[in-house]
Order: sequence, then C-alpha cells, then structure tokens
Amino acid sequence: MSNRPTDSPGDWRRQRRPSASSRRETTASPKVEETTPESGEEPALSRTMGSFLEPALDAIGSFAAPLLVAGIVGLVSGAAVLAFVGSMRVYGWITFGAGGVLVLVVGLISLSSVMAAFFSRTGRYGVNSIIMVLAFTGIIVVVNFISFENHNRMDVTATNEFSLASRTKQMLKDLDEPVRATAFYVTDFNQDPEMIARRARVENTLRELDERSGKFTYRFMDPDLNPEIARNYGLTQYESVVVEAVDSGITDMVERTRADPDYARLEQDLVTSLLVVTGQQRKTIYFLSGHGERSINSRIDDGEGYTLAKDGLEQDNYDVRTLRWRLRDEDVSVPDQPDEDCLECLPGAALLVIAGPTQDMPEAHARVLDLFLQGRNADGSPRREAGRLVVLADPDTPDSFRSFLAGWGLVLGSGYIRDLSESLPQQPRIFRADPYLPQSCSGPACPPGIAQITIPRGVELGTTLMGAAAPIVPIVENFAALAFTSGNSYMIEDLERTEPVTDGDQSDPRGPFFPAVYVGPAGGEISSAEPPSNEVASLVVFGDADFIANSFLTRPGGSPDLFLNSANFLLGDYSLVSIRPKAFAFREFNLDRNEHNFVRFSSWLFMPGLLALMAGVVWWVRR
Repeated sequence: MSNRPTDSPGDWRRQRRPSASSRRETTASPKVEETTPESGEEPALSRTMGSFLEPALDAIGSFAAPLLVAGIVGLVSGAAVLAFVGSMRVYGWITFGAGGVLVLVVGLISLSSVMAAFFSRTGRYGVNSIIMVLAFTGIIVVVNFISFENHNRMDVTATNEFSLASRTKQMLKDLDEPVRATAFYVTDFNQDPEMIARRARVENTLRELDERSGKFTYRFMDPDLNPEIARNYGLTQYESVVVEAVDSGITDMVERTRADPDYARLEQDLVTSLLVVTGQQRKTIYFLSGHGERSINSRIDDGEGYTLAKDGLEQDNYDVRTLRWRLRDEDVSVPDQPDEDCLECLPGAALLVIAGPTQDMPEAHARVLDLFLQGRNADGSPRREAGRLVVLADPDTPDSFRSFLAGWGLVLGSGYIRDLSESLPQQPRIFRADPYLPQSCSGPACPPGIAQITIPRGVELGTTLMGAAAPIVPIVENFAALAFTSGNSYMIEDLERTEPVTDGDQSDPRGPFFPAVYVGPAGGEISSAEPPSNEVASLVVFGDADFIANSFLTRPGGSPDLFLNSANFLLGDYSLVSIRPKAFAFREFNLDRNEHNFVRFSSWLFMPGLLALMAGVVWWVRR
C-alpha cells in the first residue's frame, strides 16, 4: 500500500497536488529512509496503472465542455440523418455512435461531478423535472395512441369538401359485411399535376369512408407493377377504383368518364358501387315487350325464350324485369330514377333490351326510344343519364326497327350470313363468330375499355354460336366491332336458300361481316365539354336474336358471354344515388419522400428537442 493519507478523497481529480516548492525539496534531498522488516513499516510498492493514465485523463478533462457539446451535436445530427436521409444511413450511424462515445467518455471522466450533480439538492430537482417531463410525454403518447382508434375529424374547408353526405354516413354505418376498395394508379413521380390532384381527391374520399366505418378499407395499387391483379378485376383504364365485397366477391368499378373527368361525383359513384356490391341496390334491366319480342319468363324447354339469359343477368346482381308497351298505347315511357318518396314507382332503367321484335312499332314508341338514347324522358325532361340499349335483331326484323337503328348509324343487312368456313356440320345456317380483339386498333373505332367485352380479365373470349345472323354495317365513326366472320362468308338475301352464289354478276356479297357492333361515346381524350346529343347514347346491336335463346345456350358451344359482357360494359358508369357534388379547391404541396419525412419528424421532435436542449444548458450552468 502507498503512504496516501487516509483522509484523501477517492476521486483522483480531487486529490491535492504537491506544490512546486515541495517537489524541489524532494528533489534536493535524494536520501530516502530505508525501511527494514525489523522496523515494522511496509515496503513501498510500484505505481498503479491508473497513475500512468492521469496525464491523459487530465488533458481530456480540461476539454470536457467542448467534447460534451460535440457529442450532443453528433447524437442530434446522426439521428437526423438516420430519420431523413435513407441513402446516408451508414454515415448517420457512424456520427450517432461517435457522439455517444464522446458523451460517455466525458461522463466517466467527470463521474464524481455527475453523481454529485444528480444527488445534490439541485440535482434532485433536475431529476424530478426529468421524471415529470418523461411522465408527461408518456401520457401524451398514450392519449395519441388511444385517439388513433377513437377520434373525430373536423372539416374546416369553406365548402366542406371533405365531408360526407348524411346518407353516405348512414349507409356506411349499416354495412353488414367487409368491403374493400382498390384504387389503380401508377406510382411514377413524373406525373402531371392534374393526375396528382385526382389521386389526392380519390385518396381523401376513400380515407374519409374508411374513417366512418370499420368494415370499409382501401388500398392503392400500381397496375403496371401488378398486371395480374388488374386483369383479374377487369381493369379497362388507369385511374379506376374497384369496390369489392370481401365475403361474396361481388365487384363494381368506378372509372373516369367524359361527363366527370375530375371525379366531381366520386362520392356518388362510390356509394353506388357500395350499394351494388352489398346487394342493397341493384341496377335494373328492362326487356321491352309488346312488339313480338322474346320472353324472359318462359319455360326452359321453350327454345326461343330467354330464361337462361335472364338467369345469367341475375347472377351478375342485376334486377331483370319486363317493360310492356302495347301497340295501341301512345303514352309510354322508359322508367327513370324515381323519388325516394314514391313507393309504387318502377325502378329506373339502367339498360333497355329489345330482343327479336317481329311487329312494327308505332311512331310514338320510336320517338320515346330516341329520347331515351338522347338522355331525355318522354315529356322532354332530362334523365339522370343518357340511355343504354341492346338490340337483338334478325334478318326479318320489321322496317320500323330498321329505320330506328339507321337513325343511330347502324344499317341492318337485308339477308343472313352464310359462313362456309365456320358453319356447323349438317347445320349450314349456324356458324361460329369470332370475337373481335382490338389489341392494335386506335381512334374512334376503339372506345376506351371496349376490350372488356371481348377480352374480359385479360382472357380472350371464345367463339359464339350464331344462327342466320344479319350483318351490321356501321355508317358512323364512333363504332367498334364486337364479332366478325371469316373471309369465306356471304350474305344471302333469300332466306330459303342455303348455298351462296360465288361467281358472276349475281354473286352474293362476300365478307367478312360484323354480326355484333357497339356504338357510343368513343375515342379521343376524355373531355369535360358537353358532347352532342347524338354522341351521348351507348348501344350494342346483335344481328342474331337466337344466340342467347334457351335452345342455343343448352347446346355444346353455346355461350351468353358476349351478351353478358356487353351488358356489363354498358352499365359500367351508371349511377343510382343522388349526392350533390362539392366544390373542390386543390392546394398543391408536393414533397418527395425525404421532404415528407423531414416535415413529419421535425414537427414531432424539433420543438421538444429544442426545449430539452435549452433545459440541459440551464441545468449545466446552474448545477
């Protein structure tokens, strides 16, 4: 043991250093009294390892204040780099570690001072303050955590653009099964500002729906990165929202339309889709009756009936009904969406089907059909939307219906198609019509989303059996062929003849022909301008009324898919719920990922960190 005084302090920094005079006296008197075992004194030992480190620790301790400041700066800057700059994460960890090492070294060198500061009266007050700050912070964290699941949102915009209609809130409250919305948007950051604004509007609306119901969820998905999922949902264009009932699997799609390019009626369309997928509201399809049309209420063994076609529509969640117009009736109309107070009114017609008429229709009926396609009721008042019509014709269709179709740009051939290459054996009048696949076409002949009919969910539709179909000749630009025949087909005007005349001046016209055609708003960019009245209608015309009859659907190769897909396509934008659109003011604030993280974390950490740093400086000065 050394001859250290027993009352000397334990901290080496608090030991009294020998004065310069005492050191000189020790140097001038080199004689040291030797001790012997007989004297009873202990021999002097060699110096400890700590004594060799004293000069270095003294040097470090003299710079304790700047080292402490450097350590704190290292900790703060390292944490900032880790939080905001992901590409420099390695350097952030290095800076954070270096700052921690500096603070730890200064603390160990001044351990006695630190301990005294904590256990002194002032230190105890500081510790109490720290505990109170931590307790307050913990309470705030707990309160925020609870508020994530139990909170209310307030709309402070002047036009209440982020508020939902009361009927929407009630519908979300009454949801009895989970519903999920999938919004398909590309994630390319080089998008135009208008697309970013539309995405923001969709996200705000979906978030508001999600906040109002625990059974409604949403997600965003890039169709370019997830092409299989997009095809499975039957995606026809970008910027679409698919609403799906999770349990039943029923889906409905909301797309941008010519009439609503900026989603001004987004809430209305989403609520409509919710009503459709949950079965609370179904779109109504009317089959016209009174002119010799096919019946949807006949027995299955009635070969000309449409019982199986009706079943297919009902399986797609449509309400299928008969609309009867007697020939002597002149006061006829196509049902429009009724008022909520009208309990006996018929539901509005989402789609009207004219299936194989055999009698001429009166002029009053033709006038009502023209008004229907122009978006007007029989009295001239505007309908909610322009009409959607499907006509299943035959070679012997009455002239009044032929004139009606010609007024909308479709001329029905006067004979039937005889396809020598695709006819069934022993049944020359029945042939296989190939679906038209518009992968490479563009312009007015290929309206947006038309591929949904012939390439549903990305899978090409098979051939469709047709019998004695009449060819359709479009005389307008905004059309799209849905099916075609082979080049070895002919149109025979004599319905009794089965063999075509292929040579000479009297030869029959040669194909290919179009037995199914779509006409409607087609091609070009979506515009907010009001289209002409003759371009607002959408109709599909088939040259054969037998291909979805019971007799065809029960035979091998018979399929109603071309008809059902056409109905689905025509009904894609139909709205059932009236909700007033709100004014929208877009205030652009675009941030990249690092900027977004900086704004978020700085709002959480900057002010509390600044206050903590000021408190630490005050404590250090007053300790």
